[in-house]
Amino acid sequence: RYIDWLITVPLQVVEFYLIMAAIGAATFAMFRNLTAASIVMLVAGFFGESGAWELFGDMSTEIWWVIGMAGWGYILYALWAGDVKEASESGSDGVQFAFTSMRWIVSVGWAIYP
Repeated sequence: RYIDWLITVPLQVVEFYLIMAAIGAATFAMFRNLTAASIVMLVAGFFGESGAWELFGDMSTEIWWVIGMAGWGYILYALWAGDVKEASESGSDGVQFAFTSMRWIVSVGWAIYP
């Protein structure tokens, strides 16, 4: 499951970046921050679920959950209130539709998917 997510989740981040690039509003910092947050979210989830966290000493599963949620929280912030949202507002109706659709997929889809 995590191998798949390490491919598909960053691809969704790339899709946000490409939507913003279509209107000339994409920045490398936007791409870097979203990619880093998605990787933090996935790696922390893997460590918490697999027990691999034991390699790091006495860190509990809940700590890895908090770290993973911080990554997802940053992504949600960027999409709903941060620089990605601000950049999307300068786009056409098509860009707005694509951005809004992807934002809901990430927000709701990732919330209900185990």
